[in-house]
Amino acid sequence: MTRTNTLPPAETIATDVGGVLYYDEPFELAWLQGVLERAGEADPKLTLDQFTTEMRRFYLQRARATASPGLYSPAGTLSWNHLRHTWDDHVQVIPGAFDALDALAADRPVCIVANQPPECETVLRDTGAANNLALIALDTTVGIAKPDPGLLAWAISKLDWSPATTLMVGDRPDHDAAPAQRLGAHAALVEPPIGWTVPPRTDPALVSAYREVRAERLEIRRHPAAGHSLHVLDLADLAEHLVGRRRPAPKWADE
Repeated sequence: MTRTNTLPPAETIATDVGGVLYYDEPFELAWLQGVLERAGEADPKLTLDQFTTEMRRFYLQRARATASPGLYSPAGTLSWNHLRHTWDDHVQVIPGAFDALDALAADRPVCIVANQPPECETVLRDTGAANNLALIALDTTVGIAKPDPGLLAWAISKLDWSPATTLMVGDRPDHDAAPAQRLGAHAALVEPPIGWTVPPRTDPALVSAYREVRAERLEIRRHPAAGHSLHVLDLADLAEHLVGRRRPAPKWADE
């Protein structure tokens, strides 16, 4: 894909959810707090330092795409199941994201391509964010998870779109940009959002450790695909430019 000062052809748009429409971090922190509490019940001698050390290993192995056993199983599974039952309680919409989604979908076909549980689709439908979407393709319902390009390929095929005129919007070069580019599609990357708030009753020390690990994960996730992607502030930034409103054109990396 060639770098250019102009926007790539974007007759159709696929967008991620976490980091683009709503924040991932509140879900992760709620899950981690639940794992900590359940693991502590099973092992009263478990310290927060021990837990955060294991949490760091867990997340950084996942970021490097190396073997990653579950975090304190079965506590991790139990906490995840509880989180899914309370999913909508933890949704924190990125400012302007849903309005931007509506603006894009009113202008051209838009779909969702994301690694999210089925509860994500419920949230999108209940809030009305899904009203104008062509398709919602989640790894949990399709059976293919990013970074496998098959999830985006499935959506493109289902909608009879052309990869050459499809723009994939996400927050991760490894999970969003790289798979899109492998298919011959284009990619736009939003900057990591920082406006999320900590879920109630989360241990402050856990939050501090999580923030440190999160920063390391962002570094590890750097990928050559980022250099061939359009970079925008957020979905609202992209939408305002694509629908013809006045705003400086987004730039390609390294310009």
